[in-house]
Amino acid sequence: MTTTEPSLQTVLLRRMDEWKKAFEAKDVDSVMSFYADGDDFSAFDLMPPIEFRGGEMWRENWAGFFAVCEGPLSLEFSNVEVHASHDLGFARLMVRMVGTMNGEGLDMWVRTTNCFRLIDGEWLMIHDHVSMPSDLATGRTLTHLSPTKPFG
Repeated sequence: MTTTEPSLQTVLLRRMDEWKKAFEAKDVDSVMSFYADGDDFSAFDLMPPIEFRGGEMWRENWAGFFAVCEGPLSLEFSNVEVHASHDLGFARLMVRMVGTMNGEGLDMWVRTTNCFRLIDGEWLMIHDHVSMPSDLATGRTLTHLSPTKPFG
């Protein structure tokens, strides 16, 4: 027996694609429209703080991020898995981000988990977790890994 309803899976995949378009447009307001309001939202991201709590904090993060990205940004989704039932769903995937940040070329893969809740008829993210593997012996982030080269 599966707990994933294909129609819900399709809806969440569509939401993720719409979010990707907002991200690539560097449109803070559009990006924020995919997240639950206020303290109903939290995130673990690549940069400090250790936890983002609430929409305003997250909005400031996006505005600051987009401000240091020159030119176009593009995302590629890989290894996408979506599971949903009733009013709760999640997606886990690998995301490749390509662009220019602080004058430097950016081409990296991150691991992402998005948790969604159906709120007032709309699927909104209640948690966004983005991470990269690290070498615990050196403390270095392993930015060269990808879905096709998981060990480098």
